[in-house]
Amino acid sequence: MLNVVYITSRKQPQFQWFYDSLIREADGNLTDIRLILVSKHGVDVLSDLDTSMGSYPILTTKPKPSVWQGQHRLTKEDWFAASNARNTGLCYAQDGYIVYADDLSVIMPGWLSAVREALTGNYVVCGAYKKVRGLEVRRGVATHYEEFLGGMDQRWAYVNSDPTPAQTGWLFGCSCGMPVEALLAVNGWPEACDGLGFEDCCMGIVLYNAGYGMKYDRRMLTLESEELHHVEPAPRKEDWHFEDGKPVTGGNNHEDKSHAILHIAQQSKSFPNYFGAGGIRELREKILAGGEFPVMGIPEHDWYAKIALKDL
Repeated sequence: MLNVVYITSRKQPQFQWFYDSLIREADGNLTDIRLILVSKHGVDVLSDLDTSMGSYPILTTKPKPSVWQGQHRLTKEDWFAASNARNTGLCYAQDGYIVYADDLSVIMPGWLSAVREALTGNYVVCGAYKKVRGLEVRRGVATHYEEFLGGMDQRWAYVNSDPTPAQTGWLFGCSCGMPVEALLAVNGWPEACDGLGFEDCCMGIVLYNAGYGMKYDRRMLTLESEELHHVEPAPRKEDWHFEDGKPVTGGNNHEDKSHAILHIAQQSKSFPNYFGAGGIRELREKILAGGEFPVMGIPEHDWYAKIALKDL
């Protein structure tokens, strides 16, 4: 089974673009694809979905309870919590292969073929992206867009063939895939990165440490709208460093939270997370059997800055 997980916290994520382009790529035959929409706003984002290109079942869920975001947060406002959302998608995924895609994106021709090649080869694949301006999509086809220097995928210039072996820091969450078992083996995405970001780079490093081969494939390309990224306010995220023993927001390029989590990932083959005995493997079994996610009450403090989440 190929599980395709679409992550969004936006009210208007342009899911139609992705939906139509996936149907186009699959020639309308999605019988072996499980489409999972993890949306902060739940089914509301599907209120005006046009199914004229085909009607396909979408498993839609809000992110599981988190201390950083949503109904059960401990923080004063919603913070960035991509790992929590991606782990939610993992818990609904069937055995096989899982692919993640970001919102405001459209699949380009060749994307699904590259994904299926990675599925057959059972390796981790790092898809490519381009942030573009003036993106227009009609029936799953990008009919107009303008490339700009700041939106280019910097990995693109370092390869001459597809797929090609990838460096450990080349896994970006906007378009990537891996065996479901690989994610279970490393205990899911690192929720210690929620509130910070950087979870995709850390995941690539830990998967490599755990022995999973990784390849970069420019054929697995998505286009993202640059302008629409700035329409809705983004959830808060902060790096931290210390000055005179006190936590200060922002990184300092050496001794800060992002470098601390990077160092931990470099020494690890799995993530501790907060799932308790049995880890995310057991949690997933419970969810697939029809169970519910537990309400999280931990951690109560930022693990690096030592600040109570209720004060953030």
